[in-house]
Amino acid sequence: MTSSSQCQQTAEDWFNKSVALFSQGKYDEAIKCYDQAIRLDPNDVAARYNKGVALDALGKTTEANAAFTEAKELGYSG
Repeated sequence: MTSSSQCQQTAEDWFNKSVALFSQGKYDEAIKCYDQAIRLDPNDVAARYNKGVALDALGKTTEANAAFTEAKELGYSG
């Protein structure tokens, strides 16, 4: 269930929350927040790439590679 405050968060809010969770080693939670950022902004290249990094940290290589591919298709060049 989503609270009304969550509904009002922007893609940037979710991205920033993801980065904080990732830095704490909370990769599963970070991925969920990256998904919210991507849902709100499907062209968010950084969220897709960072989601890949978090998936890779969890050993989910296939899913990570898919996220990296999506980021690259949207213009990620890092």
